[in-house]
Order: sequence, then C-alpha cells, then structure tokens
Amino acid sequence: MSFTDLGLKESSLKAIAKMGFESPSEIQTQAIPVLLGGDVDFIGQAQTGSGKTAAFVLPLLEKLDFKSPALQTLILAPTRELANQIHEEIQKLSSFEPIRSMSVYGGTSIGLQIKDFKSKKPQIVAGTPGRVMDLIERGVLKFDQTRFVVLDEADEMLDMGFFDDVTNIIAGIPEKKIWMFSATLPGPIADLVNKEFSNPVTVRVTKKVLTADSVEQKCVVVRRENQIESLCRYMDYSDAMYAIIFTKTKIGAKELTDELNARGYPTDALHGDMDQASRDMTMRKFKEKKINLLVCTDVAARGIDVNNLTHVINFGLPQDNESYVHRIGRTGRGGSKGISLSIIEPSEQGRVGQIERLTKAKIERVQLPRVTEIREKILEKSLKRFTDHIASFQNEDVLQYDAFKAKFDALEKEEIIKGIYGFMFENTLKRYQKAQEIDVAARTQGDRPQGVRVSAGMQKFFINLGTMDGAGPGELLKFVATAAGIAGRNIGRIETKEKFAFFEVSSEFTDAVMNLKGEMFGGRRVSIELATAPVPGAGAGGRSFGGGTGGAYRGNRGSYGGGSSAGKSFGRGPRY
Repeated sequence: MSFTDLGLKESSLKAIAKMGFESPSEIQTQAIPVLLGGDVDFIGQAQTGSGKTAAFVLPLLEKLDFKSPALQTLILAPTRELANQIHEEIQKLSSFEPIRSMSVYGGTSIGLQIKDFKSKKPQIVAGTPGRVMDLIERGVLKFDQTRFVVLDEADEMLDMGFFDDVTNIIAGIPEKKIWMFSATLPGPIADLVNKEFSNPVTVRVTKKVLTADSVEQKCVVVRRENQIESLCRYMDYSDAMYAIIFTKTKIGAKELTDELNARGYPTDALHGDMDQASRDMTMRKFKEKKINLLVCTDVAARGIDVNNLTHVINFGLPQDNESYVHRIGRTGRGGSKGISLSIIEPSEQGRVGQIERLTKAKIERVQLPRVTEIREKILEKSLKRFTDHIASFQNEDVLQYDAFKAKFDALEKEEIIKGIYGFMFENTLKRYQKAQEIDVAARTQGDRPQGVRVSAGMQKFFINLGTMDGAGPGELLKFVATAAGIAGRNIGRIETKEKFAFFEVSSEFTDAVMNLKGEMFGGRRVSIELATAPVPGAGAGGRSFGGGTGGAYRGNRGSYGGGSSAGKSFGRGPRY
C-alpha cells in the first residue's frame, strides 16, 4: 500500500514525498482511514517508533480550519522532547498548508511561551501536561473551539505521574473527539476510556517494531571495573558508529560521558538536570552528527526519535526487561539494520534468558576483539582516513602549501614516516601496548573444583547463612535468585544447617553467585565460597528444595513448593 491509497489530499502527499517516505507503516495504514472516515474517538495501540505521529497528524490536517485563528487541537505528550518532535513533524507534514502550531513545556520561560502563543495564534498546541495546566490556570489556553485532543504515549504519561493532570485537562474541554495512542492500556487508562470516550474505535498493531531481522542482539560479559575499557575497545574496532549509550542513572551517564571524552571519544550526555536550552543543543549536535555518541538514561531518552542509529549500547541491563525492548527498538528502524550490544557484569547473565524469551530473539554472547586485532584495526582505519584526505586534498593556497612543503625537504622518508606514525597512531596504540584480554570466560563443567559432589552441570557453593539466621531453603532460593539475577530454575539442591548452608547453581552463573560476597541478609554480611571438599548428599542429612512428602521442585518452570516435612516452602519473607 502507498500513501496515495490512504485517501490523503494532494498537499499532504507532496509533503510526504518531500520527506522521502515511500510507504506507510502498519499503524498509519490502519489508523489514517479510520480517522479520515468520520469524527470518532480512537485508540491506537502500537509500540514506540512505529510511526504514530504521522498517523494522527495527517488526518488532523484534513479536518482543521486553517482560516480560523482558534486553538482547534491539543496534543499531550510525556516529555519536552516528544512535544518538540510532534511540533516539528507537524511543520514538515504541513509544509504546503498554512497551519500554525507550537510546543509548550516546562524548563523554559512561561512568559516567552505566552508571548509566542499570543503572537502566533496556533491552531495546534503540543505540550506536556504540567505546562498545559499552567497555561490553563493563567487563562492562556481556552478550549471553546477545540475539536480534538490527542494523547501520545499515554502509558508513559501514566508512568511519569502526569495522569491526574491529563484527566483534568480532558474534563475541561467541552466538545471534543479524543484520539489516544499508547503501547499498553493499564487500569487507569482503561478507566479514562470508560469515563471520557464515546464508542471508541480501537486499532491494535501487535507486531513489535523490534524483530530479530532488524536488530542484531549481542552481549559481552566483563567485570564491572572493565566495562568502560570494553566499550572503548568495541568502538576502536567498529566502523562509523552512531549510537545511543544507555546507563542506569544520570550520575552514571555523566561519569561515562566525562570518561569517554577524556579518552578521546567525542560524547555528550542527556539527563534530567539539564535546562531546556542545553538539551536542545545536545540533541541538535547529535542529529547533525557533530557528535556520534549520546549517553542517557531511560527517562532522559523518552521522546528521542533518531532513525539512523547504527548501535544501541546497554551499559549494563536496565532495571526491567520491557525497558530493554524500548531501548534497542531505537535502532533497526525504517528497514535498516541495527546492532544492540549489552555490556554486562557476570551477575547480570541470568537475565539474558528472560530477555530472549521476551524479545523472541537470540542474544549472542560474543567476545571482545583481541588486542592484536584492535591494534590492526586502528592502523587500518587511520590509514584509510589518511589516504582519503590525500585523495580529496585541493591546494587552495599555493604559497602556504609550498612553505609547508619546504619544511620537509631536508627530511628522509623514514623520518617523515616516523613523524606521521607518532602524530596519528602513537597515543591511541599506546593504550594497547600492555593490554590484557578482559572478557569473563564462559564457565564449563570442567571448570569445577575436583572432589565436590554436585549434580550434572551445577556448581556447589558454601554460604555462611543457616536456619538460625532465618535462612531456610525458600529464603535462600529467593535471596540468591534476586541478588544474583538468576531464574529459580537455575538453582538446584539446597542443604541447610543451623549456621551455614550449601546450594547448587548452574555452573554458567558461578561469577554471578560469587559476586554476592558482602551482600547483607538481615543484619549479617554474606560470605560465600566454592565448595571445594565433598559434602553430604541429600540422603545424609541434606535435602532437595521442597523436600519431604509432597515436596516438589519443578526445575523446568522455575516454580517450587514445600511439602509436609522440614523443607520450607516459600512463604515467609526474607530479611535481606
């Protein structure tokens, strides 16, 4: 299907062609005919990055009265960036129409926004709920002629605590049609629909933007102290990266940005403490590729829409798996290919399988390039830039060039080569002069200490927690699974004593479990060691988790249950 098949007017088709779009996305294909067909309330359920903005802007351009100076449409968005981008998209799609729009948001002078509003008399306003409420309270925004309210990323507005404002704003607009776009429809949104919508038409695009074909997912496992070094090595080996790097905290984003700049990688950060002018400048530099690396948190990245990213880098996995999907869905868009690289600690390995099931795609564990390979790649890339510069050089200032050239007349070829090498390569290559490989090796069954009785494929551990600490089998299982990020099905036999315990974990998670040293359980600091001597089996006093008559351990599903003897089911909450 083409945009022509959707029934759009000629001015919109010209604007679309000018923007270089050839065919509509799935949400556009389904939503635009419905919204053009009549005045209806509408719910569009689709993922971020699926083309939702054009899906509601194009029908609006067919329905608005361009001759009227009244505010006819209000669009609510969760972030300043998204409000700005909606405004920019309106400008592009209406380039052959006399439409007036503006964006309003916090973090900048409300006085200037009021002045702009009064001078521009926009027919469309895109804004964040908080700033829209401010303008309503000041009597600036009046909705007596407003016909449409659009909620973009409604679930994000709910997550960010804006939904009371959204509800109040909608209730204050007397005659309107509501168009809502949201990836999910949690309870409060469903309540809003029941209260404010009239027989809404619902379109669901269940296919995720993220597919195994569009995003190549990889992970590399290194210890925490080597994460920055591993990122630098990956970038030194890669060609022409244009990437967003995600961190868990805004402090982490700033620290990583400072470190990358200090190492010679031009980088900027986007975080919640920046004023709007700084955020706009950073995004402009990134979109214009004056910098190729942008570091940000999940919150700061909301609303960012850059279509030609080559990479998304996860500097550690996000707190929840759904955020991972949102992150990596920012690359591999519009038919292009993208790479997602997660640089994770050993303790995070247990979550990789969970994410694979969520994305229905394999996350390939890869090794960093070897030091010798990186050195060769640095030389190769630098020499290419050097020869490309020679090929493109044009002697604009002959006299200056001749004066520069004369400086080398007395130098031998070998001396000139040494100078070029020192100037172009030496500092970069020096970092790798004594560098060691830093990948954490994948554990195999053969890595296990000899003489320890364990189940096949498992590693046995000693821990200084026992029943006197309130650490029965259920409490230990939850503690290890939660603190190490390991699914319950990867934890095997648990043998509890009064002052200590033994337990088994799939051997691939050995490093993750060993990283529990120093964690707190109740008021006690955890000590954990590999079990290096034979220990009694279940028949000599130890027991399988959920042991006793009727006990069950369903390893294939990660569920468990206690029986009627001393083995405890997971009932009492742990004290860590």
